[in-house]
Amino acid sequence: MTTRLRADQLKRYSLELYGPGGAEDLLWKVDSDDPFTPMNRGDRLQPLDLEGAHPGLVHEITGIEHVIWTAGEQVRYVTRVYTRPAEPLG
Repeated sequence: MTTRLRADQLKRYSLELYGPGGAEDLLWKVDSDDPFTPMNRGDRLQPLDLEGAHPGLVHEITGIEHVIWTAGEQVRYVTRVYTRPAEPLG
């Protein structure tokens, strides 16, 4: 059974983290009512809610894609962050 969300139930912002396999390699997704901090290629992420996360697991941003669409009267912003494994800086 498929559950459909109404447009007013959707959060305005989503962040999707993809691994080195590209769009077929979704690692993590989080939704928010508030915008996310701007990110850039070369930045490093430690998504501590990601399954198997630990301080030594770091992802380096290789690309960012912004998707903007409307759901009812609300504008939705999805930030797709593409990454590869990296060494921690510290």
